[in-house]
Formats: sequence, C-alpha cells, structure tokens
Amino acid sequence: MIDNKDIFLNKLGDNKFIEIFRLEEMGEDTVFDNYQRYDFYQLLWFTKTDGNKTYFLDFEEYVLEENQVVLIFPGQIDRLDVDGKEGFLYAIHNDVLFNINQHLKSDYLNGYTASTFLKLDNNTVDMLKRLNELVLEEYNGNNRLVLMESYMEAFLFHISALFVNTDAVDNKSDSLVAELMKQIDRNFITERETDFYADHFGMTNRTINEACKRGTGKTVKQHIQEKLILEIKKEIRLRKKSLKEIAFDLGFSEPAYFTRFFKLHTGLTPTEFRDN
Repeated sequence: MIDNKDIFLNKLGDNKFIEIFRLEEMGEDTVFDNYQRYDFYQLLWFTKTDGNKTYFLDFEEYVLEENQVVLIFPGQIDRLDVDGKEGFLYAIHNDVLFNINQHLKSDYLNGYTASTFLKLDNNTVDMLKRLNELVLEEYNGNNRLVLMESYMEAFLFHISALFVNTDAVDNKSDSLVAELMKQIDRNFITERETDFYADHFGMTNRTINEACKRGTGKTVKQHIQEKLILEIKKEIRLRKKSLKEIAFDLGFSEPAYFTRFFKLHTGLTPTEFRDN
C-alpha cells in the first residue's frame, strides 16, 4: 500500500495506472470528506459498513451494504464518511479500463447504466478475495502493468457477470442514460454533434445534456470526445495504420485538425504519443 498522503489527489499521476487503497487506512480528512470530481475510474468494494452508511454520488443519496461494489466513472462526484468502513478502493486509469473492456465488452463497465451498486454473492466474494491477493502481491512487489491489468480484468469479469442478473441492479439506474451511452458507442465516429442524439430521443440539446450530466457528470459532447481519444490511442498502439490513415478512418478531414484535437485533450501530439 502507498502512503496515505497520496490518497488526497483527485488525479492519477502520469505513471499511476492502477492504485489500491484500504478504506480502513484512509483515516480522517480524506478526499471523500467533501464532494470531489475525479478524472479516472474508481471501483469501491465495501466489506464492512459501520457508522454512517450514507454515500452521496452525483448528489444522490445511497445506503451502503457490506459486500457491495460500485464503479465510479470519470466526471462523477461523490462524498463518503469512511469512519467504520472497510474494503478497497481501486483507482484505474481510463486507458487501462478501456483496454480491459475491449475484451470483456461489459455494459456495466461501459456505463450503460449509471450509478449501479452491485451486491456480491458468497461465491463472488470468495473469488474476489483470491484475486485480490494476487493484485496486492503484484502491486506491492514489481507492480508490472501487464500482470496488474490481467488480474484486474479477471476481477472486473466476475463483477460484470453480476450485472447480467437484473436482481443485482439498483433500481435507481437510468434507462435513458443507458440507451444514450449505447447510441454514443455505436455512432461517435460518424455522429459527433449533440443534435443527432437529441433528435434520436426526441429531446432538445439542453434536455438531453441535463439528463446526461445527471447520470454521468458529463455532457454528450464530452462523452463523444472521450470515446474518440480512446479510439485514437487504441489505433496508435496497434501500429497497424499510419497517423494519416487513423485520422481519415475516424472522420478527421484534415491531419492538422486531428493533431490539434488530440493535443487539446491529451497534451501530446499523436506523434509524441506514438513515440512515447
């Protein structure tokens, strides 16, 4: 485990792809004491929930239970009293979770249903405990990304499997947001304007953005841009296409615009990202 002083960040460092914290070691005055917005994924696994069981996520109030997990998406806002809580917080870099879900193709990891709390059954708890031992051993040892990502993929596989069971899904799930996220996934390369998605649902741009922000903390446009950036990164890493081919296939009419767009959202040009 890393020093508690590192907990108070709401951004992962450049080289921190997966970070792990024990809730019972976080102490007082943690980042959870006030509403915080994060730019990475967080998986919370509560193994003990004594004390104040109220958890605020995007200003909605939830009651925590033992052996319950919830995935917090980038841009969401939460607040939690960690006193009396035990369990784990896994902070996962956006690129790592994206890579994992390229294999799992999970609606849960895609965020098709917002703010979903999953209750773990006994078999899943036993499996997660065994996997968690492997994760912690590697994390506190060599901390090799390939192994950490592999272990975390297995971990998230068992959690995502629960999502298929409708009994495990919290009734506050927003079906509109779920369908909107599916539409963005299917169309973000060719349809990059909010108008398209608003028209699909028979809503105004303002109304659909309000619904999207309530459910995910982000606008439709922000989701589209994030999907594009992740897709660009994936294509660059595969090294099967030139940068010009990637730009063209993803609908950028000018290489210069493709470069400006990528640098605006990552701080690097596509060439710099490829070389790094």
